[in-house]
Amino acid sequence: FNNVYFSFGETSILKNISLQINKDAMVAFVGPSGSGKSTLVDLITSLLKPTEGQILIDGKNLETLDMLEFKEHIGYVTQESIIFDDTIANNITLWDSKIDEKQCREKVKIVARQALCEEFILECPNGYDTLIGDRGIKLSGGQRQRLAIARELYKEPELLILDEATSALDTRSEKYIQESIEQLKGKITMIIIAHRLSTIRNSNYIYVFEKGEIIEEGNFSTLLKINNSKFREMCILQN
Repeated sequence: FNNVYFSFGETSILKNISLQINKDAMVAFVGPSGSGKSTLVDLITSLLKPTEGQILIDGKNLETLDMLEFKEHIGYVTQESIIFDDTIANNITLWDSKIDEKQCREKVKIVARQALCEEFILECPNGYDTLIGDRGIKLSGGQRQRLAIARELYKEPELLILDEATSALDTRSEKYIQESIEQLKGKITMIIIAHRLSTIRNSNYIYVFEKGEIIEEGNFSTLLKINNSKFREMCILQN
């Protein structure tokens, strides 16, 4: 990001954002609601265009890239992922017909392990062929989230975005998600938007947002040591 601004009409949302995300790094965006974190991600995924400034991907202006091809390299997990009334396997593959059934099933098992799904899947009555009901009602919230991560990993993304993916989960489920994130660290580029700071403890770099601006940046331990920093205040509030 080079001096990026974004506005809705007369309302300024992001101001003078300059940052760099390295390949295969885990980067976190934190800050209060309305500070611009999700808008920044919408710019990265090209759902929105900057009002001013440039966004470069490997040195090329994002606006000059083939958007369909670019978006194929992105995985996106939200707080409430959509789960279909179908089998676990079909929820991961989204009915992929590009490869044969045997290859497909092997790939499903690999991503299920990466997302720490395999244990609960094998406990289901029909394993990967278990029907999970409307909106995945037969699974817990944490299991649905891990399934959503497996689905995005099935796409083999180069960039995985986790947008408040653990905020609605209990502590035990959050721990599973954290472990699956840790397994991916250094293998793909990850952007994590988080209110729960425990989720981002091992991030390579953290950007702290407030009112559309980056007010602090650094790794977890560095930001925590800064007296009177916004990040330290957030950590203390969350114990």
